[in-house]
Amino acid sequence: MNSFLIGWVAAISSGLIWPELLPALERIILIVAALVLVRRQPLWAGVLMGVCWFSWQASALIDPKQPLQTGRHQVEATLLSLPTRAALYQRTLWQVEQIDGTPLQIQHPNRVSLTHQGPAPWLLGERYRLDVTLRPPSGTLNQFSWNSRRHYLSRRIVATGRIQGFEPLEGSVHWRQHLADKLQQATASLPRGDLIRALAMADRTGLSDQRWRQLRQSGLTHLVAISGLHLTLVAALVVSGLAWASRRLLPSPSGRGRGVILMLAATVVIGYALLAGLGLATQRALIMTLAGMALLATGRQARPWEILLRAMALLLLFDPLAVLAPGYWLSCAAVASILLLLWLKPLGIRSKVATLVWIQCGLTLMLGVVQLGWFGSVTVHALWANLLMVPWVSLLALPLTLAAALWLWLGGPAGDEVLWLADAALWPLDNIATLAASLPGASLGWSLSPVAAALALSASLLLWRRPLPYSGTWALLLLLPLLLSALPTRDAPWRVHVLDVRQGLSVVVERNRRALVFDTGAAYPSGFSYAERVLQPFLLGHSIVAVDHLVLSHGDNDHAGGRRVIQAYWPEVAVIEGAGCLSAPERWQGLSLSWHRQSMAGNNGSCVLVIDDGRHRVMLPGDIEHEAERRMTVAPVDLLVSPHHGSRSSSSPEWLAQVRPRWVVHPSGWRNRWAFPHPEVVARYHNLGAQQWVTGDHGQVSAHFGADGATMMSFREQLAPYWYNHRPW
Repeated sequence: MNSFLIGWVAAISSGLIWPELLPALERIILIVAALVLVRRQPLWAGVLMGVCWFSWQASALIDPKQPLQTGRHQVEATLLSLPTRAALYQRTLWQVEQIDGTPLQIQHPNRVSLTHQGPAPWLLGERYRLDVTLRPPSGTLNQFSWNSRRHYLSRRIVATGRIQGFEPLEGSVHWRQHLADKLQQATASLPRGDLIRALAMADRTGLSDQRWRQLRQSGLTHLVAISGLHLTLVAALVVSGLAWASRRLLPSPSGRGRGVILMLAATVVIGYALLAGLGLATQRALIMTLAGMALLATGRQARPWEILLRAMALLLLFDPLAVLAPGYWLSCAAVASILLLLWLKPLGIRSKVATLVWIQCGLTLMLGVVQLGWFGSVTVHALWANLLMVPWVSLLALPLTLAAALWLWLGGPAGDEVLWLADAALWPLDNIATLAASLPGASLGWSLSPVAAALALSASLLLWRRPLPYSGTWALLLLLPLLLSALPTRDAPWRVHVLDVRQGLSVVVERNRRALVFDTGAAYPSGFSYAERVLQPFLLGHSIVAVDHLVLSHGDNDHAGGRRVIQAYWPEVAVIEGAGCLSAPERWQGLSLSWHRQSMAGNNGSCVLVIDDGRHRVMLPGDIEHEAERRMTVAPVDLLVSPHHGSRSSSSPEWLAQVRPRWVVHPSGWRNRWAFPHPEVVARYHNLGAQQWVTGDHGQVSAHFGADGATMMSFREQLAPYWYNHRPW
């Protein structure tokens, strides 16, 4: 059985990096092969069954024939989530029952994420008739930034869109809505009411971007996002309390009440999960928790790693798409790390406190490596912050918060005072997160891939415990690729990264771990900024130690909207804009910088930068149009970022006759309303023989220039050529 489950878990987990999904015919063939091999080769049978199961489940989500297609539709749907409020819109999750009068069949995916401009009286669990505009789930594709399409698929969301109109239908309001409203009213005036609502029922609508940033930079987000930690803590508290009571009230030498205690604890855990909304992340945590409790209740002599293996296998049976979410990897890595740390515990560590410190130190290190692989950044404050806050939240803040919320809902006396105590119990968490986020080292980056992270962690364990002959030699071999990549070279390569910031522009020129940033992408009144969500994570992930220059080609929001964000993160950056472009530095990191700007208003006044290393030339022209192009005299370049996103008002034939680029990147959003790059412009570059990329189609496009020549790579095709990054329907 273990061999089959290992193959099953390994195959489904590897779905994160598959380039393609298996079609139906191949799945049938592999299922037959698995049935033949199940007795003699259970490991390979598990692998084949896992591959087929994952391919079937994932294919249903990206099937171009599924009913929830692009366009304007009328749907009947049930509201599944509490609205996530922003400055300009509300985001909600819906389960669609009918589209354009046709009921969805049971095999059809039915989850959509919709936004609505302005306030709306949404009631959780109620049915509505909605006029919606649907589109495929998509997002920007860049290294180290959030992959929205992968996130949507992990939640089984097959379409996103906007609500144009709505009409309530008959239906019952979900019981969570009443509890949420009551808790919202009671905690609205409390300083940490948002944390109370997040811990009590996974209502994170009140958590501001600043709060999330502080929690992330202190390594404490897992304490307020309901996960397996919270469910396990609730189970442990219930089991401990009932066991203590049974020993005193109904003592039994044989321990016959153990199964009853575990059943009651499981009931409480299920109730907490239901209170949290039983979203997919909570479902995963619940399955893992209940699987472990079930194995304990049966009294089977399973080893700890076997319990973990069975829990993972059961989770992936119910939700194979969980592997697309970082929560799956962090949760499994956390449990595996705890088991490994207990096995590796030095003999000198005997007390419970010392053991807890040992586990927390090792857990922080190991999860830090996983976080580097997923997010490209980590905080150095996670260790001390978690050493202080995990026991505090586990033993005091979480139980008190749950008890206060339950007391409020039951209508107990002095409910406001009890909530005030819960708010006070969360004061240390609030202040520790604020302090850690304000200290140096809150966000450190290293361009470490998941494979490199696994190699580094394995080498560390080999050097420490030396479980194998010649462990030091094996560790050195594992670390050799990382060590060689870190060695300085005589002719350091330089790179130009055109980031995917939808219908905007942001380019990073990188050399010797220093950067020149050309434009930042847009920012919006809602608080969303591409500099915050894309550019800054990219800089951290590439281990950039300094941003020397921030060039703002012109003042349009889609180019300069993130100025304040970059200046806040890199206060020493020199800003180059407007007429200052003509007096800007002519050398940077051994590269020649040539600046051009016409004394004109608007797009034609954009700052133009040409970068030259003696062999290769790159031009960043901003949004210049025909008039500015006519006044320029430029030499041919290797790489050109097309002016004005590929608009027909730019890239004139006369100017292109001078520039003659080998490669062209159009910084245009996917399905943008202006249809950039314009077909005429694409044809002009094609007639020159230039190879072209569009950031909205290909994601981030990076050019690597070195002694051996130049290499072009796009996110979809080379950097992350995985099945979920393919162009959606």
